[in-house]
Amino acid sequence: MALARRHAAARPQALGFLHVDGHARVCYGTRDVQKTHVARLKFPAPATMETWVTGAGGDPVFMVIAEPSDSLAGELRRLLPQLRQIAGQGRRVTVCFDRGGWSPALFADITAAGSGLLTWRKGPAPDLPAGQFTTITCADDRGREHEYDLADTTITLGIGDGPRKGQAVSLRQVTRRVPARGGGTRQIHALTSRTDLTAGEVCWRLTSRWREENYFRYARTHFALDALDSHAATPDDPARLVPNPAKKTAAAQARHAEILAAAAEAQRDASLAALRNPAPGQPALITNQMINALDAPVEAAARELQAAQDAAAAVPARIRLAEIAPDMVRLDAEVKQITHAIRMAAYNAETALARALDGHCARAGDEAYALIREALTVSGDIIPGPGQLLIRLDPLTAPRRTQALAALCDQLTQAQACYPGTDLVLRYEVKSRPSPA
Repeated sequence: MALARRHAAARPQALGFLHVDGHARVCYGTRDVQKTHVARLKFPAPATMETWVTGAGGDPVFMVIAEPSDSLAGELRRLLPQLRQIAGQGRRVTVCFDRGGWSPALFADITAAGSGLLTWRKGPAPDLPAGQFTTITCADDRGREHEYDLADTTITLGIGDGPRKGQAVSLRQVTRRVPARGGGTRQIHALTSRTDLTAGEVCWRLTSRWREENYFRYARTHFALDALDSHAATPDDPARLVPNPAKKTAAAQARHAEILAAAAEAQRDASLAALRNPAPGQPALITNQMINALDAPVEAAARELQAAQDAAAAVPARIRLAEIAPDMVRLDAEVKQITHAIRMAAYNAETALARALDGHCARAGDEAYALIREALTVSGDIIPGPGQLLIRLDPLTAPRRTQALAALCDQLTQAQACYPGTDLVLRYEVKSRPSPA
């Protein structure tokens, strides 16, 4: 939280929109760790869930270790006070998240707390008429223009659970029409409580949530985001309630019994139809004994279905962890949070330097991070002087990169920053490349 407050003080303009998402850190080894669905692997695996909050540009602000089996909606509700603390009481903040946080009750809690929300609509939704769509152009934070085919409407969602059960929340719906893979078009619905934003900005702000996913991908590759920083583990809470595996099995048996009951009814109806419409020359004779014989399998299947449904209803949905996995453990969280704080500070510093290359490097959009990584590892000299500390770096691998680094050094020198703990002003420059003999 201290790192988050410092980030907020240094970049207040980036906190108007906070992106929240979960990240599954896969745990390899023999320890019994609770399984979680890992989206990038597309199957459940032993993992620790982390909830990350990033700024509008994708810069990490802070993270917490999520409770096992907790949903993104539950994590968002738990983090609302911390988000408000970071942004400040007098500042409006909009929370952006994906469909994992879908909860009309949560939407009402967010708006009641004085914050805004921006998310995708979950579940089936009726398509809007073609006449409601308009082509809208929107410029992003880097001046690039995006064109969207949008419709702007309002919807009301009922709340079916929790303390707000029976209430309703009204939100703005911005619908985007895009080409479908098999031809034609499909509609994507975005929901927000912000009425002051243009429809184009609503669409762009929500799609920029992928910057957080880009951070996860980059940090896994270059900052060992998913590394096992500590081998320590603690026993999991044996009294913690977890989903009951027997509930899934009982529900599957009930569904199978329902299929058998439907098949028995279909067979009876087909047999009755054949009796009512006999072949030419055959008598149309239907007796009570024949009907009873046809109804017997249906009644037996109905009894089996009722028994399966009753058995499924009697199985508790959640049970104590000790009943199914008494040896389950949690990986150490404290060391991971400390190392994540170091990674976040390093990434944010690297990102600030990469953004400073705009205007100095023609290909900054493609290779800014690669250039900064090379600059941070290049050799050089540290030369103390009267009232200053000169950092003289060796040239980089390509002349265009060296020129961009020289321009960045001039920009850093103009900041007149002092070396920590001293009054020496930092000065940066790049050595001249030696002339060929």
